[in-house]
Amino acid sequence: ISDYSYDLPDDRIAKFPLARRDQSKLLLYRDGKVGEDLFCNLPVHLPGGTLMVFNNTRVIQARLHFRKQRAAENRQAAGSNGKQAEGALIEIFLLEPAQPADYEQMFQARGHCCWYCLIGNLKKWKEDPLTREVEGGGGKLTITATRRGLHGTSHEVEFTWSFTDSEGHNATEANPSFAELIDIIGELPIPPYLNRKSEESDKTTYQTVYSKIKGSVAAPTAGLHFTPEVLAA
Repeated sequence: ISDYSYDLPDDRIAKFPLARRDQSKLLLYRDGKVGEDLFCNLPVHLPGGTLMVFNNTRVIQARLHFRKQRAAENRQAAGSNGKQAEGALIEIFLLEPAQPADYEQMFQARGHCCWYCLIGNLKKWKEDPLTREVEGGGGKLTITATRRGLHGTSHEVEFTWSFTDSEGHNATEANPSFAELIDIIGELPIPPYLNRKSEESDKTTYQTVYSKIKGSVAAPTAGLHFTPEVLAA
């Protein structure tokens, strides 16, 4: 695959999109010649009767981070200097639902589900479950991730979560759906070559204007430049 390697300087990568997405450049290839225009002029270049097919999936916040718990003796030693000990950072990247396998049912699930995932820093995560706690909404949300084995090249991970109120009681009615859960703890999986962390603005700009159905772990990038005006034209 070295034939496909090329130099891509970091300063030539647009870290953020243009303020108006349809002002991006449009590559033209016609009669053997290469040219360019602006994306907003795409309708001018399309022959009459052209069929266009759009992927209306919506990107989910599929990147989840957990901290591995340190062994008790390590926590005690680290705590002696007054600092909180932190274990290795584990990234769990959601790929596709395992149980329930249907996306709509998955996002409505409350308290329990399983996903096929990629795992970053896998060598640091042995067998013990990972736990993450989030304060808010008048209580505490506790999320646990447990590895359940390999599925091809991905890992099946079981997620369980529960919400307890300020008095420590299990508040079942306040337990979020999985869709709400990943909106709380997940991060939008922007392309790694951007070499930056995701920001709040990405939740809008890394979605197509016609996205509707949750489930994609990457934006259908060919559609990111469409605006309502271009679609109407």
